[in-house]
Amino acid sequence: MKRRGFILAVAMVLVMGLSACKGDEKKEEETPAAVEQTEDEAEDAQEIPAKEEAEPGDEVEASEDGMTEPDSNLDNFDADMGEVADFAALIKEAVAEKDLGKLAELTGFPVYVGLDEVGVVETKEAFLALDPDEVFSEGMQSSIEKADVEDLAASMAGFTLMDYDAEGSASITFGVVNGGFEITGINYRW
Repeated sequence: MKRRGFILAVAMVLVMGLSACKGDEKKEEETPAAVEQTEDEAEDAQEIPAKEEAEPGDEVEASEDGMTEPDSNLDNFDADMGEVADFAALIKEAVAEKDLGKLAELTGFPVYVGLDEVGVVETKEAFLALDPDEVFSEGMQSSIEKADVEDLAASMAGFTLMDYDAEGSASITFGVVNGGFEITGINYRW
């Protein structure tokens, strides 16, 4: 009886393995130019609500007050890179102008600010109370000025705006939060 169970288990593993291999062969035969939607896939695509197809920043769902809200199911890897570059340009502008108010508008709270004796800043008001000369240090301004908004890569942490040519550069990290972009960290050295 044990032997029959063992043979049955081995047979099932082999069948499952062969099934998986056949699926791989089928995938290898298909090229992006030759792939067509099956009728089931076409029907499924029609049933997907617009909210699931939205990009960060898109307004897709009306709330009770008639305002629309971005899709909160998106993450950094779903982000439209044009919108990423636009948000990064807003950060560069705020830093170049040393405008703490503009930077606060782009920031999600609580936020990490890597200044001595600062750490996590819980509120916008507490952020606005920081010394702008410290926040917009020479190193921060130089790094952000040299950052390339068109050359940002998504990661789990988001997008890091910094001078990648200078080791240990100050940086600002931002990412998709509740369907929109927010600054999530301001770092001065690593």
